[in-house]
Amino acid sequence: MPKPTAEQLHDRARQAAIETAPIAGVGDFIGFVDEAEDVITMKFASRQKGYVGWQWHVTMFVSEDDVTVSEVNLLPGETSLLAPEWVPWADRLADWKALQAELEAQAAAEAAEAAEADDEENSDDTEDSVEVDNNDDSVEVDDSDDEPEIEESSASEELAVALEEEGDETETDSDDAGKRPPRFLRRRLGRLNKKKK
Repeated sequence: MPKPTAEQLHDRARQAAIETAPIAGVGDFIGFVDEAEDVITMKFASRQKGYVGWQWHVTMFVSEDDVTVSEVNLLPGETSLLAPEWVPWADRLADWKALQAELEAQAAAEAAEAAEADDEENSDDTEDSVEVDNNDDSVEVDDSDDEPEIEESSASEELAVALEEEGDETETDSDDAGKRPPRFLRRRLGRLNKKKK
């Protein structure tokens, strides 16, 4: 029995891919790869949603008697979108624990710095208050109203008496010298005399 032709291999591989893939999931023929003696892999494009750039690989064993389909796989191509590399849960958990420990250490350091800053502010406040107390001891302010109040009437009487005495003297002097007392004295004396009346 002669070996199957390339067209027969293509049809057989496409049929196997269609049976495995969802409806309308197999696209155009891409090419083939000789894996080994009597083993060949046919490649078809994938039309499946979410698998852009992926390919259907159909591996077949070709003998003189028959063609046997070994496996059908959906594999990524060179332009396929791939999921990120899988990381075991233990490794992810260890990374998370290390991050939490680092964050806790950072928070503790910030709390210690804040406490130191508060202590420094409190010490500055106490020093300022001590200085103020010393200043208060050295400087005494007397707010009492013990100063005697001078009554206007007594002050004006004293001024009037002084002016009268000066007036008498100026009159005798003026008789001798021919001069009158200064004008501001005469005005003030006149006002005081009016108040007495």
